[in-house]
Amino acid sequence: MLEILHYPFFQNAIIWWILISLIASILGILVVMRKEANVTHSISNFLFLWIAVSLLFNGNYYLYSFLFWIIGSFLIFFIEKTRFITKESTKEIISQAWIAWGIFTIWFLWNLSLDINNFLFWSILFINRSDLILLSILLLILYLCFYFFWKRFLSVIINQDIAKTRWIKVDIYNLVFLIFLSIFISVSIKIFWILLIGAFLVIPANISKIISPSLKLSFVISSLISILWVVLGLFISYFLNTSSGATIVLILILFFMFSIFWAKKGKT
Repeated sequence: MLEILHYPFFQNAIIWWILISLIASILGILVVMRKEANVTHSISNFLFLWIAVSLLFNGNYYLYSFLFWIIGSFLIFFIEKTRFITKESTKEIISQAWIAWGIFTIWFLWNLSLDINNFLFWSILFINRSDLILLSILLLILYLCFYFFWKRFLSVIINQDIAKTRWIKVDIYNLVFLIFLSIFISVSIKIFWILLIGAFLVIPANISKIISPSLKLSFVISSLISILWVVLGLFISYFLNTSSGATIVLILILFFMFSIFWAKKGKT
């Protein structure tokens, strides 16, 4: 059973998943605290559009991902600031707009269906050392950023009006959060299907919210939950020959249902 650990691709997958879990433990809890789980769908659908564009022009995925980080974050940031309709409606509209434009673009790529499938259904075989280095850098920057500016991020989440009275530049912190989230989604698509990325962000965060007695501890619990079920999901997906991303999300959903049942039972 443990002979799979001797394969380089599986070793890379485990390291990749651990790094992703540590990043998701912070971003996921922030998404839940901001009550903006649907923003992950907006960003994912926008990434789908850029995948289609990169295929259309036969460009480098990472170059187009970089453009996606910048353009996508600023677009969502400025569109969210409109006061004509609610934030939820705005995100849903732009989310459907991105996916529609992506499908419209793919219509011209019918002869490249295999390449599209490779982008939308990547597996652990596609993980390489450059991905691990990129994730390590992102993790380091993320932890340093939130270590030094955590109180300000928290103030922006709790009440933006009060944060403004404390001379906190709310717009900058909101934009930084969107950029981190965009980078995370663009690099994690190598394992997840586009529609499953948000689940890995939100589910562990909500589980930790249910069982954790404090906010600080919820980050630790979210990380441990993600890493534990990621390793289990990797082994299960290998032996069942299933998608690793989908398998892990399904395991997390089962644990989420169990945690809700346990919490309700504890209150009775």
